[in-house]
Amino acid sequence: MKFIKGFFIFVIILILAAAGCTFYAFRIEPFRLAVKEYAFGEDKEETSELKVVQFSDLHIKEDFTEKNLKKVVDKINAQTPDVVIFTGDLYDNYAVYHDDAAVIRRLSDIKAGRAKLAVWGNRDYGGGAARQYENIMEQAGFTLLRNENWYVTADNGRKVLFTGLDDSIFGEPSMPEDTKIYESDFEVLLMHEPDTVKDYADDGYEASLGGHSHGGQINVPFLPFVNKMAVSATNLASEYSGGMYELSEDGSSKLYVNTGIGTTHISARFGVTPEITVFHIYL
Repeated sequence: MKFIKGFFIFVIILILAAAGCTFYAFRIEPFRLAVKEYAFGEDKEETSELKVVQFSDLHIKEDFTEKNLKKVVDKINAQTPDVVIFTGDLYDNYAVYHDDAAVIRRLSDIKAGRAKLAVWGNRDYGGGAARQYENIMEQAGFTLLRNENWYVTADNGRKVLFTGLDDSIFGEPSMPEDTKIYESDFEVLLMHEPDTVKDYADDGYEASLGGHSHGGQINVPFLPFVNKMAVSATNLASEYSGGMYELSEDGSSKLYVNTGIGTTHISARFGVTPEITVFHIYL
């Protein structure tokens, strides 16, 4: 009798725990927002700082509209960035849901001292989005780079090169012909799908920024295979799924994969909090 009673209590606890985790995954974590910070060149003696903020994978849809962007915009502006970078996937499925005017108004509220840059993601091509994405981003004050370079000059006159590549799944990414690494003091490569960074390993970029993976969205502690399965479903983001990676043995080249803001497939996150990333580049 004691065994049956104990087993019954155990089952009830499991059910309540599962219900609590489900509620958290669908109703709480997707609407949280973390700020990650990293520095490049912090060991230099006389420097000028360029502050860069990256956000990625908004996946705007019916359960995550432009109203949810206010928190993201406010958090970005609170960092007082010099440069803001969006690494693709504005809408989840443009054909199912879009609200261009409202999204433009919200993204226009993002403030950057020197530049607002964006690149194409795979979702920015599907569902008719390809016809509108460029217009949306440009009306919101972003410069959309498709295999193009953009230079930003710091207060001390030193230059940072940002090279934005086209999407690797539906676009045609290629290195701009006029790229001249030696004309800049720090080089950043922007892409959506992070696994493609290996195709540009010999191009001399000190930092590469990507997204696309969402970190798998689900990362259950002590069950790494769950996250591995979630990440493996993401094409071109299984090798680099989230966080900072060393691309060279001497540490001269790094990749950061932003795990994004929104969700896709299921509107849940567990153990992978939405994030923006702040990079302090010292020149």
